Amino acid sequence: MTDAHKEGPDIEPIVGPFAALVDELRLGPNEIRDEAELPHPKQEIVDALLSGLKDPRAHRYSPAQLKGWLIELAQFQPNVGAPIRERASEMARRMTSATSRHERVDTRDLEREVATAAREGRWDARRAQFRRAVEQERSRLLGMLSAG
Repeated sequence: MTDAHKEGPDIEPIVGPFAALVDELRLGPNEIRDEAELPHPKQEIVDALLSGLKDPRAHRYSPAQLKGWLIELAQFQPNVGAPIRERASEMARRMTSATSRHERVDTRDLEREVATAAREGRWDARRAQFRRAVEQERSRLLGMLSAG
């Protein structure tokens, strides 16, 4: 890090692991994960992201990244348990994974596998259960952005 990036608080120990997690998960917009998967308590991540937005010269992240991650935090809720996935996102993840291993993908078989996983994991019913909490959290976090 250059001297120009040392003026404000160091957000890297909090934001770095969260950014890596988000990059690894590649969440679809309607996917919900358990808050326990976060590398740090949610409020610490919120505070670090907001701190980074107040002092953009103190770190390597763009304001757009920090804002996006702040909003994405709403998708992490307490007591979710197994991930609540989105069919299209799960199809894309599985196709990308198979392609990276140079495996042939039969999309009809893949669609059936994902449909079975969705049914067995009760993704739609569980998403409905958490939808309101996610929406409220998004609104709260967006309010923090407009207040800051």
